Amino acid sequence: MKFLPKAIVVLLLSVMTMNVWSEELEHGFLNLANMVPNAAACKVTIDGKDLMPGGLKSIQSTGWFIVPKGLHQLSLEIEGYKSAKGSVNIDPDETVLYVIFLQQIGEKKDANGKERPPEIRIKRCAPQPYEKGHKLQVMSFCPEPETFQIGSQQINLELFGTQDMTTWNGGAFDIMQKNKVIGGCPDAQEKGAYILLIGSNHKRTCAALLVRSEKQQLPPWMKDKR
Repeated sequence: MKFLPKAIVVLLLSVMTMNVWSEELEHGFLNLANMVPNAAACKVTIDGKDLMPGGLKSIQSTGWFIVPKGLHQLSLEIEGYKSAKGSVNIDPDETVLYVIFLQQIGEKKDANGKERPPEIRIKRCAPQPYEKGHKLQVMSFCPEPETFQIGSQQINLELFGTQDMTTWNGGAFDIMQKNKVIGGCPDAQEKGAYILLIGSNHKRTCAALLVRSEKQQLPPWMKDKR
């Protein structure tokens, strides 16, 4: 599993007024994925504090990090788009992935014929049930139905549509759209559950990102401090 560096985790815990490690820790696991291609990094703040220096780059994820249970205020800013604000709720021992993407709200053009850009949105994705071996699910955040090619398999996905790739054995692969590679799995992966996210900038550019998606556990260095 992938976590933010220790220093960033400790910073987050102190910012969010976490009690000392000698007390029982009620926490959840959070991962943010920026699925807005060809855009500036997304400035992410949680409870008024920047999550990471320089922002979360396009088609990258934070990796899993630990947050206290409860409601947290989230703010997202990407240059060229209207900023978005909202709240995320983390239950004790919960694992949740939030995907940052673009969505057209209302008509594409205003009354004067001027184009309205899509807006920043965030979607909550629960962890996949996982027992053993390799598990892969593909999910689209593209505004229109799209066709993708993974190896010899062709899949058709609408917005928020998903497809389980039941024959995947953890090996490397490319995902293609209209004969162009938009991402994939660069090398062999260890056993676990994964989700392949596909995002769009609403200008016919798509990109994909592979993210671990099974339920997370505390890393050993944090268990030792409890």
